Amino acid sequence: HRESLKVLDQKLGDLRPQLNKKELYLLDERLLADNPITLQDIGEKWGVTREAVRQMEARLMKKIKDAVSATLKPE
Repeated sequence: HRESLKVLDQKLGDLRPQLNKKELYLLDERLLADNPITLQDIGEKWGVTREAVRQMEARLMKKIKDAVSATLKPE
């Protein structure tokens, strides 16, 4: 379990430079936050709907999954 968390942390560090400002905000303020901001609050901040934020979050999660999955697959 610790090894998986270490790999995830490393992959997130590698992925950060490739993310845009909104993706970084979602990552830090929603996905990794102890008290995550709601989709509604983010949508109001950015002037978009809650659904649009949810879709951005889903795309970000796919990027994270793709970056990590190859490393964590058993050989």
